[in-house]
Amino acid sequence: MKPNRLSTKKHTLRFAVILSALVLTGCASTQSTTSSTSASSASSTASTVSTSEESGADETDSTGGAMNGTIGSVIEANLSFKNKDFYIDYSTEDTVKIDLSAPKEADGVKVSGSTVTITEAGTYVLSGTLTDGQVIIDAGDEDDVRLVLENASITCTTTAPIYAKNADKVIISLPENTESTVTDTVTGTDGNDALTAAIFAKCDLSVNGTGTLNVNANANDGITSEDKLKITGGVLNITSADDGLVGKDAVLIKDGTVHITASGNGIKSTKSEADKGYVYIGGGTVNITAEKDGIQAETSVLISAGEVNVTAGGGANGEQKTGNAMFGGAQSTTTDETLSAKGIKAEAALDITGGTVTVDSADDSLHSNDSMTVSGGGITVKSGDDGLHADNTLTIEDGTIVVEESCEGLEAIDLTINGGTIDVTASDDGLNAAGSSVDGGFGTAGADTLTVNGGTLTVNASGDGLDSNGALTINGGTVYVSGPTGDGNGTFDCDGVFTINGGVVLGTGSSDMLKTPTTDSRQNTISVSCTGSAGDTVEVKGADGNTLVSAVAPKNFTNVMFSTPDITEGETYTVYVNGTEAASETCSGVVSGATGMGSFGGGPGNMGGQAPNGGMGGQMPNGNSDGTTPPEMPSGDSGITPPNGNGGTPLQMPGNTSDT
Repeated sequence: MKPNRLSTKKHTLRFAVILSALVLTGCASTQSTTSSTSASSASSTASTVSTSEESGADETDSTGGAMNGTIGSVIEANLSFKNKDFYIDYSTEDTVKIDLSAPKEADGVKVSGSTVTITEAGTYVLSGTLTDGQVIIDAGDEDDVRLVLENASITCTTTAPIYAKNADKVIISLPENTESTVTDTVTGTDGNDALTAAIFAKCDLSVNGTGTLNVNANANDGITSEDKLKITGGVLNITSADDGLVGKDAVLIKDGTVHITASGNGIKSTKSEADKGYVYIGGGTVNITAEKDGIQAETSVLISAGEVNVTAGGGANGEQKTGNAMFGGAQSTTTDETLSAKGIKAEAALDITGGTVTVDSADDSLHSNDSMTVSGGGITVKSGDDGLHADNTLTIEDGTIVVEESCEGLEAIDLTINGGTIDVTASDDGLNAAGSSVDGGFGTAGADTLTVNGGTLTVNASGDGLDSNGALTINGGTVYVSGPTGDGNGTFDCDGVFTINGGVVLGTGSSDMLKTPTTDSRQNTISVSCTGSAGDTVEVKGADGNTLVSAVAPKNFTNVMFSTPDITEGETYTVYVNGTEAASETCSGVVSGATGMGSFGGGPGNMGGQAPNGGMGGQMPNGNSDGTTPPEMPSGDSGITPPNGNGGTPLQMPGNTSDT
C-alpha cells in the first residue's frame, strides 16, 4: 500500500453533456458558449438512437432544458439521425454529374481552373481525377449538398481538397463497389481560417454508403467538421499527420468501418460547451492506431454498440511506468509530460453500455476526468498505467471487463462494483480507491470508498489486491483475490474500516501485511496460515465435506482468507491445497484464525481491527475481545452453491502461473 496518495493532477473544469434549447440553423449559426457545471453522474440508459422519418427535416437539438448533468438524457434526446444521414439511392433523383478530369460548369456548379465550386442545394455525382485541385461547397445557409463519390480522386498541394465553406449540411455518399481517394499536402487557409483537414467542413458533415473512401492527410487532420460529424456507413481508411476524425461539436458513428492511423489523436471532439464536445459510437467497427489518445472528448464519450479497437502510444509497452502518477504511483519515463496516450478519454463522463471495446495503450486504457460507468458490453484492455481510471467515481453495473495488463487495474476515489464479470491483472494494486483531497499518510483514512455489492471479481495483483485509502466494504458478489508474495502489500488493504457483510470471498497472498475485517462485519470470515505455490488449487470445505469455494492460485501464498454465508460459529472448515489438507479452523467469531493488522481508524478497539496476539483492542484469535455473541448473520439462503460446483474444476485466477 502506498502511504500517501495526494492527488497531483489539477482538476480542470468539467462539462456535462446536457442539452439547452438550441436549434442549429446552418454553418453561419452562432454557437452557444454556455458551460455547465461538473458532471455529477453518468447514467446511460439508451443503447439505440432515433431516426427521423421526416426526410426533409434536420434533427432537433433540443430537450426543453438541462437534464441534471446525466449523459443518458443526451443519448435519448440529442443523438438522433435523420433519414438523409443514411445512404439513399440517387439513381432516381435529379443529379448533376461532374467529371473531375474535365470539369464543366452546370446548374449549381462553377469552374475556375482546377477549382470546382458548388453553389446550390442538390445531389452532385463526382467521378474522375482532379489533380492539384479543390472542390468547394459554398451554398446557402439552409442548403443540403450531397456529394456522391463514384471512384473519384482529388489531390491538392496547396489547400484542403474538399472544403465545405457554407451549407446547412454536406453529405458524402459512397456507392457500393466504388473507391475514392482524397489527398492533401499542406494546411490551407481561407482568409484567417485554417483548413486543418483534407476534408474540412464548417457545417454538419455526414458520410454514408457501402463504398470505400481513402483519406491521405499529409498535412494535418483527416476529416473535420466544425459542427457535427456523423458516419452511418462506408469503409473509411484514414491516415493523418495529426488527428483522424474531428467533430468539434460531436462525432457520432452509427455504422460502417473506420480505420484510422493517426500521428495525433484518433477521434476527437473539442468544444467545451454544455451540449457539445462528445463522441458517440452506436454501431459499426472502429479501428484506431494513434500516437496520442485513441478517442478524446472534451465532455463525454458513450459507446452503446459496435466494435472499437484502439492502440494508443504504441500500446502498453510503448512507455514504461512505475506506478500511478495521480495517486503517487506511476511515473512516465519519457521527457514529454504533455503527451497523452490514453485509449479512450473523456473530460466529464465515459459510459459503456454495450458493444465490444479492446484497448492497448501506453497510458490509461479508459479514462475520465470525472465519472465512468460500465453497464454492459465487453471490455478488454492492456495498459501501461491504469486499466480503467476515473478521477471521481467509477461504477460497474454489468458487462465483462478483462484487464490483461496494468499498473493498477481499476482506480477512482469512489469505486463501486454492483455486477458484471471482472478479471484484473495488475503489477501494483488490483483495485484502488484513492485520490480524495483528505487522503493522508500511512494509517490515515481518507474519504475514498471501495464497495463490492455484486458481480464476479477476480484479481491477480503484485501490489495490494483490493486497496482503499478509506473504507473497504464487501456486501455481495463473488470475490477472488491473489495478492502479493512479498512485504509491504496485502491481499486486502485499507486505511478505513474493512467489512465483509455478504458474498463469497477467497483471498490468497502474503501474510506479511495481512489485514482482516473488523468485528462489525455481518458475515463470518476465517483466515489461516497456509502455504502453496503458483498453480496450486485452493479448496475450502465445510464439516460435511461440501466445497464452499475453490480457485487456482496464480502465485505463491502463505495465507488463505475466506468468507461465505455458510460459515457459522462452532463449525470447522478445512483448506485443501491440491487435494491435501493444509489447514483447518473452527469459527469462533466474526473473524477466526490468523488475524492481521485490522483497519486503521475504524471498527472495535483503538486500531479498529484484529491483532495477532489480541492486543490493541482488536479481536482475539479464539473469540471476540469482549466474549459477546458475533453479530447476526445476514438473512438469505445459507446453502449457497459454490461458484464451480462441488467437485468441479476450480476457477482459474487471471495471469500466468509463474511466481512473480
